[in-house]
Amino acid sequence: MELKDINDFVQNASEEQLKAFGFLGQWMMENVPRYCTCASKCNQNCELAKALGGALMTAGQRLQGQ
Repeated sequence: MELKDINDFVQNASEEQLKAFGFLGQWMMENVPRYCTCASKCNQNCELAKALGGALMTAGQRLQGQ
């Protein structure tokens, strides 16, 4: 899967899929201290993690715009 694929998915997602992404994004924000405990801050430095974060933000914006 390419980084572009996740952004394309979000751009074409249904409202139900956007809500699922929104739930996942909220969960990740609330639980980041629990699941990202490595010293390298992988959630901030990893390209895939940044791409997912961006896609989740886009999903939230699309939901708010509907």
